[in-house]
Amino acid sequence: MREYIEANLIVIRTYLKKRKKVLSKLNNNSIMEEFKEWSKDQLPETESIWTLPDLTRNERLRNFCRSIKKEIR
Repeated sequence: MREYIEANLIVIRTYLKKRKKVLSKLNNNSIMEEFKEWSKDQLPETESIWTLPDLTRNERLRNFCRSIKKEIR
């Protein structure tokens, strides 16, 4: 999972480098501050990584609810 997250961060950093060239200075600073909060910290090797499942499709949502034995209406 760690390799997957690191690979995603690389893609996001590459996109931000291109994107910040066309943003206003205020928007650029805002986005970069938000990104800094979670991109600069190294992922601790000893801690578990929790991710949220993609629940955008109804089948996945039903399956997730079934797995945690909860019904969402």
